Amino acid sequence: MRFSNKNSLLLIMLSGMFVQYSHAIDVNVGDYTALPKGTNAGVFYYQHSQMEGYYQNGEKTRAESKSDIAIARLIHYTDIAGLRATPQIILPFGTIRHTQIGDTDLNNASGFADPVIASAFWLINQPEQGSSGRYLAFTPFIYLPLGQYDRNDAVNLGENRFKYDLQLAWVQPLYGKLAFELYQDVIWYGDNDEAGKGDQTLSQATSYQTQFNLRYDLNSKQRIALGYAANYGGEQQLDGIKLDQNMEKQQARLEFQQMLNAKTQLSAQLLSDTRTESGFRKDYGLNFRVFYIF
Repeated sequence: MRFSNKNSLLLIMLSGMFVQYSHAIDVNVGDYTALPKGTNAGVFYYQHSQMEGYYQNGEKTRAESKSDIAIARLIHYTDIAGLRATPQIILPFGTIRHTQIGDTDLNNASGFADPVIASAFWLINQPEQGSSGRYLAFTPFIYLPLGQYDRNDAVNLGENRFKYDLQLAWVQPLYGKLAFELYQDVIWYGDNDEAGKGDQTLSQATSYQTQFNLRYDLNSKQRIALGYAANYGGEQQLDGIKLDQNMEKQQARLEFQQMLNAKTQLSAQLLSDTRTESGFRKDYGLNFRVFYIF
């Protein structure tokens, strides 16, 4: 099948990369509530996304993609060097399908994405403050290049590179049941030496993500939050040639949480990209999370 030079360039840029362009670790409201030492938690996420249009510096190309991603996360709360900490492992897996740019159909991908190891550390841990508690914490995340990756495929779940994400979190009570959460990520990237045509090197500059939630605890079992996220930085080069992409992306979020019992919480989140300079635009996404304490 023949396609335009513009579409050919987009295919080269996509090759060897997770088509949704992986950013920092997204948060759910209340993620940085420090639970007691010795607590274990199992978390399961399900994310459905439908994307329309691929953007390059704000210019739209007709494109689409659908994905269903699940994530299993195991967390242990303990103390390390006098600080509350959470050694954890994150295992993403799922499918990406029906990806098309212009008139060109790309491959489907399924399997495991890159696993992540991490631990949060709380510098301020004051659960008695307000309805939310007051917390200041940071988490280093390390992405391991072990996910599904084929140098000949345009769409992959794995990124074939190490990635390092440092996330800073601040949770501040405001008034009554109202609280504010702010998260700032800095992400560093290793090189992918099987990108582009399969034998090219993709490098990427440091990128950043800012997230915040304005949360309101309706009662002891229910919570609602309005959130916003912005991604910026992360300029890419293929064999030293700039790909001329502005990675800026902004997203609005609405989340509801319900305690089902003393050990189980269900979260539902609706999200939509409000601005996309480069990459696929997520018209809507539905994220579900089950948090279980054991």
